Amino acid sequence: MLHRADQPFHDEPSGATRSAERPAFALIELLVVLVMVGIIAAISIRSVGDTIRRDRIQKAAAIISTDLEQAFALAGRQRVPMRVLIDSANRSFEIVLRSDTNYKYRTRQFVTGDLAIDFISTSRATLDVLPSGLSADTLNLKLGIYSKNGTTYGRRIRMTRGGLVRIK
Repeated sequence: MLHRADQPFHDEPSGATRSAERPAFALIELLVVLVMVGIIAAISIRSVGDTIRRDRIQKAAAIISTDLEQAFALAGRQRVPMRVLIDSANRSFEIVLRSDTNYKYRTRQFVTGDLAIDFISTSRATLDVLPSGLSADTLNLKLGIYSKNGTTYGRRIRMTRGGLVRIK
């Protein structure tokens, strides 16, 4: 029997019905796919976690850099010396009046929350910013976090006496 293009092709006689066969996955195939998805998820979650932590240290460095620049602006605007206080043990950063350290313009805590970092090391704990636009000395800060596998991610912040702040 020849097949015509306008008729469907059937191997069986036109009246015979064949049971519908559906392709299916075996249980072992499903298990293999689930194991592979689990492995990929475990790898990606670790790398995403490290990426989030690296972004957190970058964000903290940018905020400290902005705060240091703001200390110069405040000293010039208020026409009084400002003092920058950096507490490495408590991971805190403050901008206060030099004459009255109880009057705080800015306080940052880097212990918990979105800006949590593992350590701050600094070249000096206090820095005076004068209304003339100069500081008493330069400042070097190092901010860091520890990743899950023990790697340390860090950023260095350097400030000149003239108020130029650079993140490395």
